[in-house]
Amino acid sequence: MGDLASRTRAILLAGLLLAPAAAAPPDAPPDAPPTEANRYADNACVRCHENLPGRLGQIVNLEWHDSVHYENEVTCDGCHGGDASVTTEQYPTFDEFKQAAHLWRNPEFSLLHDTSQGFVSRARGRSVSYFCGRCHTLIMEKHLGSPHGNFGDPSCLYCHGQGSHAIQPAAVDIIDTRSAAQGGRCALCHEAGTMQTVSSIKETLTEAAARIDSSAEQYRVLEEQMGYKNLSLEAMHHHKEETHSRLRQVFHSFNLREIGELTSSIEAVANQTDYAVDLVASLRSAQQRQTIVGLTSVVFLFAFAGLLVYYKHAFCEGYDKSDATPPDEDAGV
Repeated sequence: MGDLASRTRAILLAGLLLAPAAAAPPDAPPDAPPTEANRYADNACVRCHENLPGRLGQIVNLEWHDSVHYENEVTCDGCHGGDASVTTEQYPTFDEFKQAAHLWRNPEFSLLHDTSQGFVSRARGRSVSYFCGRCHTLIMEKHLGSPHGNFGDPSCLYCHGQGSHAIQPAAVDIIDTRSAAQGGRCALCHEAGTMQTVSSIKETLTEAAARIDSSAEQYRVLEEQMGYKNLSLEAMHHHKEETHSRLRQVFHSFNLREIGELTSSIEAVANQTDYAVDLVASLRSAQQRQTIVGLTSVVFLFAFAGLLVYYKHAFCEGYDKSDATPPDEDAGV
């Protein structure tokens, strides 16, 4: 009985200690520290949402956190608007903090904001291109002039985000050439004939991207190890990322002529680089051969001169001494 009473008192004491936490008001701010000490620790949107349950937390922790926007410091307010600089300490209640954080939407966002869906944009079709085009201007222009842009579908989000905040870096692999049965996204709209064109475009872009990288590496070796510079080749190789960017921009047009012109110019510069590498390598090889021949000649001449000196000392001087007439001992008598 004594043990039972002791356990009862312990349970009651624990209940009293836990009661204040359980009785906390429902509007208490999720003021837990960020999941990691990073550059977004002072961003109200990120700090609040990463501690929320369900979908509101998944958007930050499982989607945006693995996106290209995260890497490039594009936060929630960059697309959705709001004031990310406020803190919970500035307001007496969490609701007031939330209201302040959700204010100050830019006019462009307000036009696309669906008030019935909270902070969800109602941008669809071509409106998505204009919205994303606030940052991606050149790609927006190419996309709007393409068949995709004309139809308003697929939008930027269909290819790059697939319905989530996990916006992936622009890469050729986004072009999904699998069949519809295999889950291919392009094949949902494209029939067999046009899918062949899509596959051809992907192959062309893949080869061009690889050519940019390999050719830039060749030119780096030319400059750093061979001391060769060429202004016409530098235009592409010193701006490799810009060349990749232009390739991505042209791809969004789905204009075979534009794509062909750019990839042809990339191939032409790469071929010139190949020629320069071969030429400089041949010249360096010829110079090395000339150096070897010259050094060999010098060594031979020094050896021959040394042989002559040795011959003179060993034979010529000894012969002169033996052939000389000895002095007459009686000449002085």
